[in-house]
Amino acid sequence: MKRSLRSTARAVLLAALSAVLFIGLAGTATAAPPTTSPGASDCAGRGVPLSKISVQLYTFAGYIGGGAGEQARHEEVLRQLAEMGYRNVEPFTLSGWSAEEYRALLDEYGLKASARHVDVGTHTAPADIARILEENRVLGIKYFGSGSSAGAPWMQPLPTEADWVAYARYLDAVGEQARKAGQTLMIHNHDFEFTRVFGDRTAFDILMQYTQKKNVVSQLDLYWVAYAGLDPVDVVEEYGNRIQLFHVKDLNAELNRRIEIVGRGDIDFPSIFAAGGGSTRYFVVEHDPRFGDPTFDPFEAAEEGLAYLTCTTY
Repeated sequence: MKRSLRSTARAVLLAALSAVLFIGLAGTATAAPPTTSPGASDCAGRGVPLSKISVQLYTFAGYIGGGAGEQARHEEVLRQLAEMGYRNVEPFTLSGWSAEEYRALLDEYGLKASARHVDVGTHTAPADIARILEENRVLGIKYFGSGSSAGAPWMQPLPTEADWVAYARYLDAVGEQARKAGQTLMIHNHDFEFTRVFGDRTAFDILMQYTQKKNVVSQLDLYWVAYAGLDPVDVVEEYGNRIQLFHVKDLNAELNRRIEIVGRGDIDFPSIFAAGGGSTRYFVVEHDPRFGDPTFDPFEAAEEGLAYLTCTTY
């Protein structure tokens, strides 16, 4: 079932792009970035359009941090992303701003929130969905969902199939409430939804089976699917246009399958994008922070991811 994850053509393309990539941000988050995406003009019309590219701001969680200066650092991230050429961002926190204040900040930098990660609760601990929907309306967000499902090892355990079914039914009810408000609930996966198996069904299968397509869609994190040992193409082909967003995150098999800057790793993104058949609404660049690692530059990761996508057919 597993196919080769490395795309030779993609590797050649990235090598060609590397000459024009701006990587002077390494080691500091305040260096001046280029005013346009480094590959966007060279590859205009040949790759993913900017209107479909976003970036998950969790990439910058280590830089944004918390406490004093958090809002200033968060705003600096938005400023630099806009100057790179991004038109969309995917927030995971509002850093203490109200929805109105955050929307004004996005407008100032010419950005839109393509989606949002926010805790939507569980069947045993429901969230205030009405409040979330109102915030989303102000922010201009259609897609939203928790950054992880409830069965994560670091969250509430879901040890039985019945637990997963109950959780899925809760999500379906939240999704129905969202749909009636003109919004869409999405499920974002990690690896455990695919490695947790009940008979011949994974936990991901259960989440899909017990939620309705009209109420709940998938934001498929391609790294975590590959990390779980599956070919993302197979998952995309199985669930089709139920998958409406990709988290585009690479995997480095030679370095203990660590998360890698998009285009530097082994995942065959062109094949996955082709399997999506044009139904993908957003391609979201992401790189989980390497907390405490001063060699990791989230601005470099965002910039290279943007350059890669603008030159990759879909």
